Amino acid sequence: MILSMTLTGLFAVVTIATGLSLLDSWLRGRSVYRVLKREQSLLKAGFMPQVHAHEVRLRKPARRTLASAARPYARRTPLPVFQTAA
Repeated sequence: MILSMTLTGLFAVVTIATGLSLLDSWLRGRSVYRVLKREQSLLKAGFMPQVHAHEVRLRKPARRTLASAARPYARRTPLPVFQTAA
């Protein structure tokens, strides 16, 4: 008797948790779908989306070691300036 009640209660809890999880996924998916449809309509109208600043990841500058700085081809020399005929 106690075993069957425990199993029934456990089954009910798992069913409710599964239902809530599916509902949450459905609501999130619907929200994302609306955003994608809005962006698609803006792209069709000719607007370009702007990337948010927090989504841009800046690269670390390349480290120059002492050995790489000593190489002759690693040194940067300015290009000669060509004068154009006026």
